[in-house]
Order: sequence, then structure tokens, then C-alpha cells
Amino acid sequence: MTTELQTPSTTTPAPGRRSAGSLLLPIAGGALVLGSVLFVAGMVTSPPQDSMADADYIASLARDEARTTLSALLLHYGTMLTGLAWLAAPALVRGRRGAGLAVAGALMAALGMVTVAGNVLFDFWTGAVGRLLEASTAEAVFADVHGSAAMAVVGTVTLLGLVGPLVGYAGLARAGVISWWLLAPAVVSLVLATVLTFSPLLYGGLMLLGAVPAVVVGLRLLQRNRAEAAVAA
Repeated sequence: MTTELQTPSTTTPAPGRRSAGSLLLPIAGGALVLGSVLFVAGMVTSPPQDSMADADYIASLARDEARTTLSALLLHYGTMLTGLAWLAAPALVRGRRGAGLAVAGALMAALGMVTVAGNVLFDFWTGAVGRLLEASTAEAVFADVHGSAAMAVVGTVTLLGLVGPLVGYAGLARAGVISWWLLAPAVVSLVLATVLTFSPLLYGGLMLLGAVPAVVVGLRLLQRNRAEAAVAA
């Protein structure tokens, strides 16, 4: 009885053919651009609120159900598209320079933004609570839910959606994919959003500024796809 060991064969793509995974480049590039636009639109259409207090936040979402719904849907899908598209961004890096930062940033951005996308759906619940319950009861329920330990974990994970893109941009810049100056609008918009009082138009403008590098990365993915397709043709 003999035992024959066989080396697994590998299939080498035929010249002129691209892998099925290459189809994700234009999809991700388009998702980064579209997701950024949807997120800005969702911020602009957000219901205005008198202050950042829980009571005013609940009242703002309960005041106009249609506007709350529109804003929540735009923010949800905008954030989700952008977060998932980030997973393809490291494909732009060739070589080791910047690769680690690009991959780490992409994973952080994807996890954080998808978590934010799920969190935004609470707007429907919060608006309904504000409409159906007395103000004091609605505020108590809102505080109880958001004060739980589990929600604290979710809130912490959402921070990755803010930090992750910055790390990813740094990796892409180090790899020579984008210019270093593109980190400036992302950082400036983030800093201003943390210190300025919320208003839909103001924050919409800040998010538009912050979306500039994401759109550039999306366009780079589309350009890379066209270049690879031309070589394969």
C-alpha cells in the first residue's frame, strides 16, 4: 500500500482576464461617492433642535415625522454605503508602504460606520416615543435605554467611524495614493463638529467639507478599475 502526496494545484488567471473581486473596485468607488452625498443630504434634512438636551432632541424628532424619516434613511444608507466601501480602499495600495495603516483604517471605518448606520435607526423609535408619551416619560425612557452598559459599548464602537477614516487617509497618503493635504478637511470638519452647536445647514456644510477626501478615494477606485480594465482588454 502506497500513499501518494499531491501538491494542490493553483489556477493562474489567463492573460487578459480579471478576477471577480475586481468588480468590487467600481462598486466601492461609487459607494464612497454616493454614500458621502447621501450622508450630507441626511445631515441637511435633520430636524432642527433648540439645544443638545435629551428633551429637545426627542421633541425635534417627534415634531416632524416625515422629516425625521427622510433624514434617518439618508443618514443610515449613506453611512452604511461609505463604511462598507472602505473595505476596498486598501486595494489602492501597492507595496508595503502605508499598507498597514490603510488596512487598519479601513477595518476601523467599516466597523464604526456600520454601527453608526444601525444607531441612526433609533431615530424612528425616539420620534415615536416623543409623539406617544408625555415629555417627562419619553425623556426617562430615552435616558434609560441610552444609559445602559450595552449602549455604552455601541457608542464606543461608533468612535471608530470617526478615527478610522483618518487612519485610512494617512495610510493612503503614505502610499502615494492621495495627497497629505486631504487629511486637512477631514480633521477640520471633525474638530468643528465637536465644538459648534448643531444646526442642519451648518453641520451639512461641515460634513460636505469632511467628505472631500472620501470622494477622492472613491474616484481613485474608479480610476484604478478603468486602468486595470484597459490593461486586461
